[in-house]
Amino acid sequence: MTNASTSSTPNASDAPANATNPPPPWKPERHRWTWKDLLTAPMLAFKPTCMVVSALMLLAFGGLAAWFDHLSPSLGGWWWPVWSAFILVGLVIYGIGATLITTYMKADALDDEFLSLKEAVQQWLPRLRSAVIVPLFLVVLVVGVHGLMIWLPMFIASIPYVGSALYALLYPFGVIAAIFAILLLLVALLGLFVFPAVIAVRKHGWFDHVVDTIEAVGTRPHIIIASLVLSGVLMLVAFGIGMGAMGYLHGAARVLPRWSERQELSEPARAEWRAIGISSEALSWFWGPTYGVSLPLSKASANDEPYYKWGTGLLLGSWQTLIGALILGYCLNLFIAGGTLAYLLVREDDYWDDENLEDLDKLAKELEEEAKREEQGLPSPTTAAATAPSTPPAAGGTPPTA
Repeated sequence: MTNASTSSTPNASDAPANATNPPPPWKPERHRWTWKDLLTAPMLAFKPTCMVVSALMLLAFGGLAAWFDHLSPSLGGWWWPVWSAFILVGLVIYGIGATLITTYMKADALDDEFLSLKEAVQQWLPRLRSAVIVPLFLVVLVVGVHGLMIWLPMFIASIPYVGSALYALLYPFGVIAAIFAILLLLVALLGLFVFPAVIAVRKHGWFDHVVDTIEAVGTRPHIIIASLVLSGVLMLVAFGIGMGAMGYLHGAARVLPRWSERQELSEPARAEWRAIGISSEALSWFWGPTYGVSLPLSKASANDEPYYKWGTGLLLGSWQTLIGALILGYCLNLFIAGGTLAYLLVREDDYWDDENLEDLDKLAKELEEEAKREEQGLPSPTTAAATAPSTPPAAGGTPPTA
């Protein structure tokens, strides 16, 4: 009996040890990224919210292009400065939108289905400054290096007699400087592909984001280039399928029978004629007139009939414009998703150092466990703690303190 009672009595020294050594905090299971993850870009890019944001970015680009085309005839010698200013504004728009999209995609890369747009925006706002400064700094860095290492020495070399002598003597150094300037330009162009992912993943200041971008490109440029090529192929395929579907319906409308000898076009084709004119004009900043020119037009023009001009044709044109913008938005999403996956593959360790991502995965795990408890009819830990009776203090002991 003594041995049994002794063995059943817990060791008093175990309680302090358990109290002073709590279990380690949960962390997400480490994911090993491989080149095959680059092929998941189509699924990662298929997010309606991100497609809308990308479509709005493209519409903003189209507005800038139309504005510049309107101003360019009267610019004269100011054409290059104004054009450069429009390019910088476009880069800022891209940086802001692409960083928001990448922040939203970041958690989805680990199958986190619980990240809402509101939570993504909350994570994106502290990174907004970097989203604006990083692309501008890359452009200024390239322009500054080219100006100081190439164009300033070439300007000095234009001095009569002395300049040509310096140019001839220092030509090897000029070649080295030109190679460095070209490589820096390539690094900056590839950096525009991955910098949204750098900003979304890393929690640093804007200058550290610039350094991380250059380091990511310089670490494994072959992966960045391969991902860029693959993203371009996927964008062409997605654009071809989307526009091919609209072209398929257009072709079917052309061969449908006419129900009257007075009609040169079928009913769908009459609406298509007006619709294609609307969508081509609305999206002319990107692709201009497309397959609409293949529709015949005669004296019985659909544009002259109010029913097709302001009725079915207008409605169909609105649909074609919206769908075309979403197709373009999805293509831009593929570009951003390719850069995100490429950066995760190149800088895997940095990805797992992101505390925000670990918090998101922890939240996802907690929500998943809570859903399983609800399916089994078990109360949640917070509900059980609230309804559990308080434990009275032991005899002769002190009451527990909060």
